[in-house]
Amino acid sequence: MLARLNAERAELANGVDKEHPALVAFAKYQSIETLTREILTDLVDHIKVYENGNISVHFKFADEFRKIAEYIEINTTDTAEAG
Repeated sequence: MLARLNAERAELANGVDKEHPALVAFAKYQSIETLTREILTDLVDHIKVYENGNISVHFKFADEFRKIAEYIEINTTDTAEAG
């Protein structure tokens, strides 16, 4: 577990690969106005609809998106502290 966390930390410190499929997909659809089948197939792994009416959407790149968000947060914090 510690090795995995250290590897993730190193990856975040080195930056995000701009050609990563997750980043490319999210950048492609950053300002959508209409949800289409193409968007769903590119971004969504599966959708669960429960008997009580609740809906759960599982994105294909959930872990990668979390890493990208953390990278942005770290770099925004570093930039703000340096300025």
